Amino acid sequence: MAMILLFVFKTPSRKLLIMSLDRVKRGRGPVMVKTVAGTVFVVLMSSVYSMVKIQKRGFHDGGGVNPTDQVLMAKHLLEATLMDQGRTWDLDLFAHDFRRVSIK
Repeated sequence: MAMILLFVFKTPSRKLLIMSLDRVKRGRGPVMVKTVAGTVFVVLMSSVYSMVKIQKRGFHDGGGVNPTDQVLMAKHLLEATLMDQGRTWDLDLFAHDFRRVSIK
């Protein structure tokens, strides 16, 4: 509660608090990136696993996939595609920023 109040009001201790929090959090970027990447990977693999399970269910039941399974398959495919495109877009931005920093 005290930390919130220090952030709300402009006092000299606010700047000290911001500087101390910045020092504590310094160097934790790679940990955050790995956590987010791991989470996205798990969700992506969950979508892929669900798609494989739907396809196997269709083959075991006599060949055809029912309309509900087709809708679920399309949903999982869209999720996986958007996650992959988002990851690719993030990597492209990172490479662009890295090039910009290395040029300067």
